[in-house]
Amino acid sequence: MMKKAQATLEFTLIFIIAVALIAGLLNLWSWSKDQIWARQGSYEDTRVQAGSRDSAGEPAVPYGASEITDDQIYFLKK
Repeated sequence: MMKKAQATLEFTLIFIIAVALIAGLLNLWSWSKDQIWARQGSYEDTRVQAGSRDSAGEPAVPYGASEITDDQIYFLKK
């Protein structure tokens, strides 16, 4: 009888811990989904501004690739 009670107690503790972990993961997943939703909306609003032109030929947010420096080259260093 003692072994059966111990098995029941161990199962109950593991079950409670597993349910708590699953609930925590679901809560984190829900929070992440809400954060992505909010960030994506604000990001898409800035894309219109970035693509608009203040004057003929000049975008409001100019894009230019930066120069590659020597410390950014890893494969060609000896």
